[in-house]
Amino acid sequence: MRMRSTSLFLSCSLLAPTAFGLAPKGPWDAFNYAPTSKTVYPAAIREMEGTVTNSQQLVNNAGSATLSGQGTWVTLDFGVEVGGLISLNFDSVAANSSIALSFTESPSFIRPTASDDSSFPDASTTYDGVLHVPAPLPRGHWTQPAFSLRGGFRFLTIVSTAPQSLTISNVSCAISFMPHVDDLRAYTGYFFAQDPLFHDPDFLTKIWMAGAYTVQTNTVPVNTGRQVPFEPAGHWANNATLGIAGPIIVDGAKRDRAVWPGDMGIAVPTQFVSTNDLIPTRNALATMFSNINPTTGALPESGPPLSQLGSDTYHCWTLIGTHNYYLYSGDLEWIQTIWTNYTKAVAFLEAKVDPKAMLFFIRSY
Repeated sequence: MRMRSTSLFLSCSLLAPTAFGLAPKGPWDAFNYAPTSKTVYPAAIREMEGTVTNSQQLVNNAGSATLSGQGTWVTLDFGVEVGGLISLNFDSVAANSSIALSFTESPSFIRPTASDDSSFPDASTTYDGVLHVPAPLPRGHWTQPAFSLRGGFRFLTIVSTAPQSLTISNVSCAISFMPHVDDLRAYTGYFFAQDPLFHDPDFLTKIWMAGAYTVQTNTVPVNTGRQVPFEPAGHWANNATLGIAGPIIVDGAKRDRAVWPGDMGIAVPTQFVSTNDLIPTRNALATMFSNINPTTGALPESGPPLSQLGSDTYHCWTLIGTHNYYLYSGDLEWIQTIWTNYTKAVAFLEAKVDPKAMLFFIRSY
């Protein structure tokens, strides 16, 4: 048997960033997916159809491009998953000019007529539709309305929905996740592993860094949750309140955009070893305890506005998550604020133990 030669370097700061500072610079930085700025510009043109003049000028904010004719469209590739609000300049428009924007994480769902689903997972994959920007278009700078924030996407398609030509420039996305952090690449932990015999020697490093960045995209402002009840077909809205304070960690940047304690079982350790940013975790846990059933001690399955109930498994995950938060932070002061509800939640489980010392669970996944 041939033994594989693997070099492995793993480090994570175990104390607050103010005590240990940032991770050292090294070859692992090449695999950090986080953008260097919280304003990101398209990195490439992915596709286009119809008459688009100077499309390449939209890359890295190089200049203006003109879309001529109804149904003409261009798809911009931001290079990585981003999320937030789109801004652009309308340099030249006619009285009846109008556009639509569609968003997708995967190139398989690039379409001028629909985004990938974020509001509701419909089998057609077209539930969300597009964001219409109707005539008359304002000359100058335009920013996507806050309610229509798109939590996770890589590809943006801009469609001309009128016969008249229009010229646009300065297309960008203002990153909305990690609102309390200026430098998204300021990791306190790092990971580097190489396997020269694997087809991609840096595969493990890429996985670790992708996980770290995914958790960053899931750390969102408290007022950017998915609306429940869901918007009707052809629409989406991400302006619901997610908890008692923000920033807050949710299960997914695009969907569901809600606190799910089971998901935190993986996300929180990832957050700890990569950025040591535990404020979103504390806010998520505090939200769950603030919604405890005062009579039974049952904790909700998910945070608001979804606020699903009835899962003993996710009840346990809130308790486990609280243990993990204290283990990583040593924040006894906060633990004391929720201790009464914590013990009430433990008593809820104890009451389910039968004479054979078996714990009966409901809605376990």
